[in-house]
Amino acid sequence: MTERVAGLDAPATDRRRRLLRLAGPRGIVAGLAIDHRDSLATVLERHGRPATTTAELRALKLRLARALAPAATAVMLDEELGGLALDEGVVPGSVGLVMPLEAQGYEAAGDGRTTSLMDDFGPSEALARGADACKLLVPYRSDDERSAERQDGVIRMAAAACHAVGLPLIVEPLVYRWSTERPDAYGARYPDLVLGAVRRIRPLGVDLLKLPFPVLDPAAQGDSAALDACRELDAACAGTPWVLLGAGAETAVFVEQVRLAGSAGASGFLAGRGIWGAAVGGDLDAAERIASTACRADLVHCRQAAERHARPLSAATA
Repeated sequence: MTERVAGLDAPATDRRRRLLRLAGPRGIVAGLAIDHRDSLATVLERHGRPATTTAELRALKLRLARALAPAATAVMLDEELGGLALDEGVVPGSVGLVMPLEAQGYEAAGDGRTTSLMDDFGPSEALARGADACKLLVPYRSDDERSAERQDGVIRMAAAACHAVGLPLIVEPLVYRWSTERPDAYGARYPDLVLGAVRRIRPLGVDLLKLPFPVLDPAAQGDSAALDACRELDAACAGTPWVLLGAGAETAVFVEQVRLAGSAGASGFLAGRGIWGAAVGGDLDAAERIASTACRADLVHCRQAAERHARPLSAATA
């Protein structure tokens, strides 16, 4: 018989306990995403670094994690390229670990994209690695019933697999533009597309949502309109906790987004290349030096903003 605790079954309480490990002492998530795989090559190209070997990418992630993980409350790392960092123990035990479930290739997919789960790595393997949660990225268009239904099925499958081993699932909907869609038309629809994705995904077994800032150009709309959009997003989450993703935003911009999202009910952030991107243009020693100084300062700045304005995860999951 399943043990009952305070009206919840033991697996649910186990998931909540693990989810809360992603937050720091103040209950706020200041997470660092270094789980990029095929998309990492794109980041490197943008910073003027040529393609590198798998061994070099693993070494790069080791350096980034060693420099930055101690300043975070949680780190997202994959097994394929991030496994070396885990083997070397550079993520402190006090820092939560999140591992991805989606297979590579989503960035190259076209219209009507469908996420595939990895064949050789799943929640059981993540649990064995010491993960506190798994993450699933899903390209999503709520206005396309056929692709949305397929993505819903993938989310349900991932949630069931995670919950079977007591791990919470973080879902990251990636709203994208159709190949035939004008940028201005997409920009106008973007807030509704984000809300539509959240409303469909939230009831599918999701424990935490990792969400984009709900307007594409907050500077043009002003703080008041952006804050209203964040509040509408929080309402769409309907009690499911959420954190802000970075989307590569510069630190000054992202700090303002963290402030607005946190004021509306977000429980912090999980950000990646906007934090560590500046470190990857040179050799490994330079990468670790820059990550340990400028990038770490940026992470601390973002964390301080989140801790001032965000809603504690413990309150969001109560």
